[in-house]
Amino acid sequence: MKDKIGILKALALLSQVGITIIVPIIAGVWLGNYLDQLLGTNILFLILCILSGVFIGFRNAYKLLASQQDSGK
Repeated sequence: MKDKIGILKALALLSQVGITIIVPIIAGVWLGNYLDQLLGTNILFLILCILSGVFIGFRNAYKLLASQQDSGK
């Protein structure tokens, strides 16, 4: 029974990490497209916002995993 709880916690953490990474990237795509259409640029803001979303997503995932590791000690 204890193993099942550990597996469920690991799966919950894995899904939380995935969501933490993908949401800023999707927001970056949306914001980049919106700004490009609004300002008439080609893909300048799309690229900048996607890169920002990737950076923010991985930074948040790192913080989440670091906090989980600290609380596990």
